[in-house]
Formats: sequence, C-alpha cells, structure tokens
Amino acid sequence: SIPAASAALPRLSLLPSCGATTHPFTPWGDTGSYCAFPNLGFESGASGWALSGTASVVATNEPWHVSGPGAHSLQLGPGASAISSPLPVNLLDPYLRFFARSAGANGSLNVQVYFRGLSGNLTGLLNFGSLAQGSYASWQPTQKVLSLLALPLLTSTAQVRLTSQAKAGSWQVDDVYLDPRIAKL
Repeated sequence: SIPAASAALPRLSLLPSCGATTHPFTPWGDTGSYCAFPNLGFESGASGWALSGTASVVATNEPWHVSGPGAHSLQLGPGASAISSPLPVNLLDPYLRFFARSAGANGSLNVQVYFRGLSGNLTGLLNFGSLAQGSYASWQPTQKVLSLLALPLLTSTAQVRLTSQAKAGSWQVDDVYLDPRIAKL
C-alpha cells in the first residue's frame, strides 16, 4: 500500500518568511496576521534599531499592551529618526502598521521603507507618507499602510525609517508590524 501524504512534510517556498505572526489589531477591526519587526516594543532598549538625533527609548507604552507586557516606546524629538533592523519580506507583504502618539509635536512623523536585496543593496525606497500631529494626540494604531506592488523585484528585506518633522515636542512609536498576507485587497 502507498502511504497517504503527510501534513508534516515541509512546505517548500522560494519566498522568505517574516516569521511568526500575531493578531495585534483585532480590537480595531483588523483581523490580519502581522509579523513583528525586531524589538517591536522597545523593551530591549534600542536593540535592533539605529537611532539618531534626539531619538531615545522612554518608559511609556501604548496602553493596550498588544505585544505583551511592556513599559517602553521609542521617542523621536525634533528632527530625530530611527531605522529598524531588516525584516524578510516578499511581494505578498502588503501592509505596515504600528502605534503612535504626538507628545506635543508641532510637525508630522514621516514613514519610509527601505527595500534591500540579498546582498544588502538598496532596491527601492517607499515614502509611505506622514502622520499628522493633530490626529495622534493620544496613543492609537496607525491606518494600514499599503505597499503592495511598491516592492521592487529581487527584494529580500525591508527596514522602516521614522523621522520627526517637528520643531518642538516629540513623537512616540510602539509595536511596529508588517502584515504578510494579501487576502485583504
């Protein structure tokens, strides 16, 4: 007799995986599965992130603790920026989402994604846009930021860059995620 195919067989894929997924935005009607960027909640300080200017990790957290118990977030003062470690991506990775708050910032928070190839070369840059300070007076999840089809061919990783355009006050960011599913289009 020929044995039945086993569900335990490894699944072959030419596309990289961003890792384990969770459902952090379900309370806001988004049932998507998201992958976490390295040190998404800044509980390990700035590990996994390159900070510049007045960027720092502070003792405050988004109030819902979607990534688990935590007490820290990223703070970006005037002109400060932070860039994440690379996260594996593929052409089916359409959404980026995180939590943000304007702490008296008088300017926007710019969001960019750097796409890199296997050798670390830059394959593209996507300006996702800016968060307006008036819309984020208290902690809240950002809208889903669509990047589908913006991903250049031969891209293997993505990095998020956050830059405060404020001249006074600061921005706070917590729990940065990528949604690797395409089913929501």
